[in-house]
Amino acid sequence: MKTSSKTSRRVCLACTSVLYTIAPAGPASITSKAQTAGQIEFGRPAVVSVSFDQPTKDTSTYQYIGSSGNTRPFIWMNTFPSQGRQSNLVTMWNTGAAGVPTGIDTRRLRVLRMQVTLCTFPSGPRARYDATPDLWQNTLWAGGDIIVYDFFGGNIPVGIESIPAEPRYTSQGTGEDGNQPIEIYGARFNNGWTAESWVESGAGTPSFQNGLYNAEPIDFDDQGNERSVLFSMGETAVEFVEDDYIADDNQTYFTYYPTGNFLSDPVDGFNPNSFALGEAYTIPDGTPGHSIGGAGQTPIAQDTEIPPGYRFRFDINVENEAIQNYLRDQFANGWLTLIASQLALGDIGLNGAYSYWLTKEGSATLPGFFDLDPTTLDFDYIYFPPGDFNANGIIDPLDRQAAVWALTDPAGFEQANPLLDASTLTDMDGDGYTDLADITAVLSTVFGQ
Repeated sequence: MKTSSKTSRRVCLACTSVLYTIAPAGPASITSKAQTAGQIEFGRPAVVSVSFDQPTKDTSTYQYIGSSGNTRPFIWMNTFPSQGRQSNLVTMWNTGAAGVPTGIDTRRLRVLRMQVTLCTFPSGPRARYDATPDLWQNTLWAGGDIIVYDFFGGNIPVGIESIPAEPRYTSQGTGEDGNQPIEIYGARFNNGWTAESWVESGAGTPSFQNGLYNAEPIDFDDQGNERSVLFSMGETAVEFVEDDYIADDNQTYFTYYPTGNFLSDPVDGFNPNSFALGEAYTIPDGTPGHSIGGAGQTPIAQDTEIPPGYRFRFDINVENEAIQNYLRDQFANGWLTLIASQLALGDIGLNGAYSYWLTKEGSATLPGFFDLDPTTLDFDYIYFPPGDFNANGIIDPLDRQAAVWALTDPAGFEQANPLLDASTLTDMDGDGYTDLADITAVLSTVFGQ
């Protein structure tokens, strides 16, 4: 639906409760209601839902994109042919304006569910659908013919060289090779840029400065360490030289071509941990903002060409604590930025492309026949106000026993309610640790009721 950006915020008061207690003497313990009169009733705060039918800002990391309303990749990597991620769709949402807590308050927030949808532009090249993650070794040179052009970046083929698969290449089988999933990642801003300061117009923020992309996709390794996904594909081991090349027409061209050898020390990549994979799904006919000529869509099969104006659904993995912390950090500054990325093959002629993605500018200029929203965001969260130790969303006398439990037996407290983090709740001033000032604040806030 081609309208101005808007958000909605709704509250659901339905929640479930379980009963836990602190034993009157000795270490804290979990007992049944019948065992003691001292009971702690853990509840759940109201669930707050936030939705955006378009980003506050969206842009491509390809620096010559302009503001035409779709994303165009051009050059991806330093070695050819290979896979790369140097063109990505960056989406930014002003969550602070939607009422999501900011600053240190986000430590007490937990996202329960987050879903993003992304739509292909109604024209342009088509990638093939891939619903599963790919090994980084599967993105290396798989063997076959490499086209040699009249010069590096040229568009006139002058020869073909047959090169076998490079030694590290790993096939994932029929229907899995040659296509890559659409993935969602976090974002790292460089060169002092932020989501708030970013200018999305064609004459706005440059994508590349001082040897860095101003916005690049990131994930977190298994230890929770941040890393750039741009380097996940590694470097192809096919050896190229720039020299005179005798072409099929017996003419000599100074160009870039493969020697038939492989590099002895290629750079390995890694298997990125995406925030979510794009999933094809059913959209009923006539769904506002999600139809072409009134028609919705049906799921497509693995390894089939992605249709124009086709929407994918991404369920963000909020159970991953590194991702949960990333979302909190984003909310703290009042903006959430996510990057949609799909690997693309580039050759010596700088040919190759993946699907163009619909931006909000592009959505606004489509003919009425195309009722297509750009990237959408919908998520639910709960928030525990300072002093709310029994997680019912308010501060009242029922928090007293729970506060004592969190201070004296944080591990048992967290085992009783996995949604709660004792150190966060007891750190009342948000300085990163619980000290006498925090205990005093707990007593004043909770026991002063």
